[in-house]
Amino acid sequence: MTRYAAKYRRVARALSRVELMRSSMDATFTLTDAELLDKDGGRRFLDFYGDEGLRLALDRYGFFDAVRRRGWDHFTMHSHAVDERHTLLLDGTDPDGATGRLLELVVRRDRLHVEGVDRAWEVLTVDWLGLRNPNGRFTEERLRLPGQDAPGLGMGERVLELLYRVVDRLGLDGLLTVAEYFHNAVLYSRELKYVDPWYDGQLTALTRLLLERERLTFAQAAWAVHWGLVRGPDDAAIVWRGEAMVHAHDPELKEHLVGPTHAARAAEVAAHLRYTLARGELDERWAQERDALLEAPTGP
Repeated sequence: MTRYAAKYRRVARALSRVELMRSSMDATFTLTDAELLDKDGGRRFLDFYGDEGLRLALDRYGFFDAVRRRGWDHFTMHSHAVDERHTLLLDGTDPDGATGRLLELVVRRDRLHVEGVDRAWEVLTVDWLGLRNPNGRFTEERLRLPGQDAPGLGMGERVLELLYRVVDRLGLDGLLTVAEYFHNAVLYSRELKYVDPWYDGQLTALTRLLLERERLTFAQAAWAVHWGLVRGPDDAAIVWRGEAMVHAHDPELKEHLVGPTHAARAAEVAAHLRYTLARGELDERWAQERDALLEAPTGP
């Protein structure tokens, strides 16, 4: 549960289906299933949210005000769908009149099958989520992380809670995503659990090694994994592999993810994995690369 849960649930209860489905292309608010298509032939976001409905929701949840406090205003929003994948883009304008991409979200309705369970769950899968502040600056306290081309907006928790509200509104069983990088998984693990408990155990083993025993900073730990400086028992570099992580709304799915069987298996894996850090190599490369991590990446 995020710190925004109670507030966002109150807002969600005050937003009606008609308000959220409202589109600038609608001639009337009398909506039927056949009218899920906009007049220009385009589809509503997730075949439900109209453009005006999205803007209203983001305003009511305080999302726009939070972005304004970060120096952006006059927002332009665009959504489109290709097959089952729906994309939402948000741009803003800074005080100098320059525009920048602030949010990219790609989602789809999906079915989750769990090994050994004779049913499937309907989930919202996040294929891509990018939150960025194009005018932000990396600092000593917040160095660039793998995959970043600009600092984040510091609004990941807000967006996660917004996605939970989408799951509830659409009557789905949970939210699913895949962490592209180790540091993403650490952040997601505050709210989401791996479907396969082996990977929960692996993440625990890595965080114990890097953040507890080696006392690395968050950025150092992220780059240590990305640079291949974490080694397995055979001294081979581990290669990060993103796997499905889920925040469950359905009680049966939640029991599978947080129940004693899942927890015991994760603990067993964490206790048996023997990872080591090439600390000397990390210290040497960190000294070489650290200044570059205060800047946006160069090249393609």
